[in-house]
Parts: sequence; structure tokens; C-alpha cells
Amino acid sequence: MTSESNRISAASTAYVETVCRAWAWSWNEIKQTDDDGLDGLVYIRTMEVNNSKPTDRRSWKHLFTGGLIHVQVKSGASYIVNRTNNQLEISVSNLDVKKDFWMKSPLPVALIYVQEEPIGRSPSRAWWADLKLPATYSTNGNIIVPLKNRFQPGIECRRPFSRLASGQHRRLGLNTVDMSVSSQLPGKLDQMSKGLKAAAIDFYKQWKLVGTTNPDIGDIIVNRTGWAHMTRVGRPISRIQASFELLPAAARIITTVKSWQVLKRGATIRNFDDGSWAVYDYLGLSAIVKWHARAPSEVMVILRRQTIFAADSIPGNSMERVRHVDRKIWFYSVYEPGRRKNAI
Repeated sequence: MTSESNRISAASTAYVETVCRAWAWSWNEIKQTDDDGLDGLVYIRTMEVNNSKPTDRRSWKHLFTGGLIHVQVKSGASYIVNRTNNQLEISVSNLDVKKDFWMKSPLPVALIYVQEEPIGRSPSRAWWADLKLPATYSTNGNIIVPLKNRFQPGIECRRPFSRLASGQHRRLGLNTVDMSVSSQLPGKLDQMSKGLKAAAIDFYKQWKLVGTTNPDIGDIIVNRTGWAHMTRVGRPISRIQASFELLPAAARIITTVKSWQVLKRGATIRNFDDGSWAVYDYLGLSAIVKWHARAPSEVMVILRRQTIFAADSIPGNSMERVRHVDRKIWFYSVYEPGRRKNAI
């Protein structure tokens, strides 16, 4: 025999797993006897295209990035003590004990509230809250779940949730870049005699002239591609200024950091007149930067990679052999993950 409460709980946990599968991630449920305020563990994965068969989706792999998120799942109207147009306020029993447990976890921890559905219907809506964030907890001892934090199969919901892990699991093995150490390029912009934009332009021109090479990826092109992306129309002025200030750190990170990750794949394929085609993806290089006059912070450099392929016919065979033709990589952007959203 089972209860309605158990049905709702099982349905909500199954929904979380369904969303993870839709995102090509993995979900590992924690048994109830061992949960201690946690219901499961999310494994973040990234897609790797088989370069020898770039059009054969069956040969693509979903590789574990190292990102892990602990999850507490809640469902049921009885948990909601207040609801506005922007947020839910959730009541959780023994919150002080559970909060202490969540804070001790070396991994990010999220609460996912799944909207319950009647018998015969599966859940289709959920929202999440960062349980490591002080602002998540209300003054009257409840958990605030922002309704903007949707947990649904749509791919647009995946990236905001993945940011919970992006800052915490990477810090465990990030390189440290000390901007006080002298280098070929200045460690900070010269803003004393000119404005921020003018100083950024001067540094960017100098960086382009000197050139840059990553020890693992190879030559990186510094030109208008990155500048145009950072200063594009519609981007908030504050974010443009932040990217300007981070340019010296970006130059240092590219030349010193060997480890990198694929952040996302481009949605378009460019076809050329000779029959070859180009695919695009975006790479991330991260480091903990020690600044001249403020606390260290994590900085990520975004690179745009173009890979060109061509297909050769095989004599006596209707299939074609795909070969790699060329690859170029551009500096694209730089930002601090802990300071703002919308990385790229």
C-alpha cells in the first residue's frame, strides 16, 4: 500500500530525472534512508561531436564535465506558505538542521520545487533555488524560490541551473594568475590619463600586435571579432566596462592556463563554395585571478573556434570520407562568473 504523499513525491523525483535526461545529464537518486536532506545528485555533461562523423548524431558522446549538484526535491501545495508573481515561499521542517547540513556540503545544493498534478497527469512545471545563497532564506525561516528559475526540459532552462556548479566545482582545480607579476603586457589598464574605453582600446591594439598562444590550444586570434562581440549594440554598458577591465587578465589566462572546456556548440553550419563546411563552438578557460587592489576572483575567457571539414568520395563506395581541413580560434569575451549572468 502507498499514500498520496508517496505518489506525489515519486512523481516529482521522476520529473527531475526526466528534465536531466532531456538536458543529456545524469540523475542519481539518493535512497530515503540515507538522504539527510538530499534526494539526489545531478551529473552535468557536455556533448562531444565525433569529428570524423560530424553529421552522425549517433556517434556523438555526452561527457561528464566534473560538475555535480546536490538536490532536495519538494512537491505539494502544503509546502507553500506564500506566493507572489515573482516567487514562492516554501516551508521546510527542521530547516536550521538541514541548512547546516547543506552549507557543509562541498558541492552546490539546490532545492527544486515541483508543482504537483492530480492522478492521471504528470508534473510539467518546477522551479529551483540555490540553497548556498543567503538571500534564499527569508527572515521568517522559509525558503524563497524565484519563479524566474525554471526547471523544465527546454534547453533555455539548462544553463542558469548549471551555473550553480560552474563556480564551485571548477575552483577545486583552477590555476592562479597573479596580476602583480610583470609580463609582456601591462597587468592593468592605464586609466590615469585617459578614460576606460580609450585605455581598453590601447591595450587591445597592443595585445593584437604582440599576439597570443595558449600552451594547449595553440594560436589565438585577437582582432575585431572579440571587440565587436564585447561592445555589441544592446549589451549593458556596465557589462562592457567589466569586460574592458578584465582584458589584462584575459591575456594572462590565455597564455598560462592549459585546461579548457567546451561551453556550447554553435547552432549554425557555414557552407563554402568548394563544398567544405565550418562548425563553431565556444571554449572556456578559467582561473582564479589575484588582483592589485581587491579580493581574488574567478575569471573565465571565452574563445570562439571554427573547424572546417570537407568530404571526399570513396571509389566504389556511395559513402564519403570526412576530413579535417582547418581550425581557427578567436578571443571572444571575458567575464567573472560570480559577478553577473549571461556569460558569453
